[in-house]
Amino acid sequence: MMGNFHIVSNNPMVAEKYPDLTEFEENSTVKDIFSEGRNSVHLGANLINHPLAGSIKPNQSPYKSLVLSDNKGELDMFSLKLIEGALQVLKKFPPRGIKYDEQTLEDFQVIDLDLLDSAIDSLPYEYHE
Repeated sequence: MMGNFHIVSNNPMVAEKYPDLTEFEENSTVKDIFSEGRNSVHLGANLINHPLAGSIKPNQSPYKSLVLSDNKGELDMFSLKLIEGALQVLKKFPPRGIKYDEQTLEDFQVIDLDLLDSAIDSLPYEYHE
């Protein structure tokens, strides 16, 4: 699959399914992924999926995947507000410090991948060229 977008993720299932599109950042936190997304937005990328999509609070799941456009244009203020807002929400929910077992971690990976698949499936045609 080729596209005019890339993925920033710390989810190994995402990296496995979308190897050519994913900047995989193993051992990164959700905050690290949001910060990387913000850096991309500052460089002119558009944030394509909502960073807080889904019903899981950002401090509950250790996995997060963001879809960003490859085209570098002017600073997109909407994308910047979204990612900055997500970082602020993350600050309100301190890390829970819970050590999850392998099955729970796998469940969180599946949920993140499912949200990502939905975001990619709903992309406008021009992102799939």
